[in-house]
Amino acid sequence: MNYIVLDMEWNQPWPGSPTARKVLPVQIRGEIIQIGAVRIADGQQVADEFQVLIKPKYYRRLNRRVSKLTGIKETQLREEGVGMAEAMERFRAWCGEDAIFLTWGFDDITILRENLKLYGISEEWVSKWYNAQMIFNAQTDGSNAQKALKTAMEMFEIEATRPAHDALGDAYHTALICAKLDLERGITE
Repeated sequence: MNYIVLDMEWNQPWPGSPTARKVLPVQIRGEIIQIGAVRIADGQQVADEFQVLIKPKYYRRLNRRVSKLTGIKETQLREEGVGMAEAMERFRAWCGEDAIFLTWGFDDITILRENLKLYGISEEWVSKWYNAQMIFNAQTDGSNAQKALKTAMEMFEIEATRPAHDALGDAYHTALICAKLDLERGITE
């Protein structure tokens, strides 16, 4: 299996701002500015990592709250970010064939699909995905309650070694949690 643990950060305009009133070809909740991903290899070991900053096209002015939370700056996106099409080309090539995506919650995959539609990029390659949070719940306390990534890390006694609210940091910590789960059984169930 080619498991890819995926996390993203996205920009949202301030409510009521001119940018928020901008009519886009596709309705989106946010424009992706960072993708972080970790591959889980056979034996459920963290194998390799991918990260890219994306220069926003529609919501170019970075929301201060997003910047504060992620540590990403507008100048950093302008200088280091690539366009969405190039970012997706790189990411898809890194993922390889038959990738199964794991996210912590439902938001990341939804935002990814919205952004792919917005940019006219096929979304069929992200059709196989699972919510790692639900697998975690099923294999731990059986609840349906959403748990913060930090809570799951504490339950598995995983120490944070990367920054939170950084796409690669969150993907890495999610991958460490996934490595302790029976992913095949969780996906089947």
